[in-house]
Amino acid sequence: MSAALELRRSIETCELQHAAFSEHLKLLKRRADDALAGYAPRLECVLGPSRVGKTMLINALERAYPSSKVDGVRSVPVLTVPVSPSISPLLLPMSVLTALGVPLPQRGITSGVMFNRMADQLRLAGTRVLLFEEASHLVEPGARLPPRAAGDWFKSVLENLGITVMLFGVPRLERLFASNEQLRLRASARREFRPYNFQSVEEQRAFASCVLTYAGLFQQSGWPIDVPRDLLVKHCYLLSGGLVGVLSRFMQELACQMAYETPRTLTFDDCATTVKLIESAGHPHCPAFARETVSAIELNQAHAHVLEINDMPMRRVVS
Repeated sequence: MSAALELRRSIETCELQHAAFSEHLKLLKRRADDALAGYAPRLECVLGPSRVGKTMLINALERAYPSSKVDGVRSVPVLTVPVSPSISPLLLPMSVLTALGVPLPQRGITSGVMFNRMADQLRLAGTRVLLFEEASHLVEPGARLPPRAAGDWFKSVLENLGITVMLFGVPRLERLFASNEQLRLRASARREFRPYNFQSVEEQRAFASCVLTYAGLFQQSGWPIDVPRDLLVKHCYLLSGGLVGVLSRFMQELACQMAYETPRTLTFDDCATTVKLIESAGHPHCPAFARETVSAIELNQAHAHVLEINDMPMRRVVS
């Protein structure tokens, strides 16, 4: 394997061990362990803006509880189900069957019959936990399933099938619980996965740890980044506004740009070129890697912009 290919793969598969990620993963794994041990099902919800790291959580859970096949029988203890836009009462159980890799029944089947088929297949696969990715599609204007009806559907999965449900979505997913008090009272407290706030010393260090983890992978592969650590961290924050998913995307693209080069030292200009190839989450008037100096005001504007476009309130920081 070439050094460039090895670098790209190490960046893409890197599991950042930062504080917020570890805290959420620990709790969700505890819930999954309880479900697999036969305890009462739980309903968990993780809210956060796009690119905050929710997909990383889902991937980590999938790796912790992989599917297997014994004597020709497939076991899927934890199943990830993507929720599509314009979801309907029929498409929701169909999404579960598709995620299981089960052939879909013929057309004309009712949503009730489809639910029963889904229940049978989940039982055969030994599935005890369902992870619904992009669950906020359930409360978007184009959804063909009213939020209250969607809440009743998840309540049936919990109570009739005894399966733990974990919902991942952007903050507007809260509307699902606001529209169905029975679902809300059965759920655990919603968990917020927020972008890192540079005004907090603790969160600043956590974000810096993520940046330096990636920088270390470049160093080990022969591509050291010749940008002072403090400056590299600040520019990565300008780019991401504290969203580790955007940071990850930047590092992946930087590694991709090295695919046809021999190992060498990467410069500030290399970073500036890479930034132009991805979408920034920070404030448009404060672009990353445009100039070497970064002010505290620019860092705060990047964070505030991410919160604003995701309809999230500012959180008071106690130093």
